[in-house]
Amino acid sequence: MKVLEEFWYGNINPIERPFHRQRKFDKILKLLNQNEEKLVGSMNDDEKELFQKYKACNNEILQITECEVFRKGFKLGARFFMECFKNDADIFDG
Repeated sequence: MKVLEEFWYGNINPIERPFHRQRKFDKILKLLNQNEEKLVGSMNDDEKELFQKYKACNNEILQITECEVFRKGFKLGARFFMECFKNDADIFDG
């Protein structure tokens, strides 16, 4: 029950997790940023505003998707856990 209490009081935040960067990730992130800078540099103010709106919508979709993946993963983990205790009698079988 302690983990539920910790979660309730905000001491556990499931979206806060250490992120270990990897060379491949860093390389692609750098390329993404370079390309965005070039793209934005070639835009007028109206296009920049439209691009910012596009990015905001994209970020919102990513958040919705990540939340759904988290929920499904949590449910799957709970099902695995429940399966372990479905029939306690078999743990004593040789």
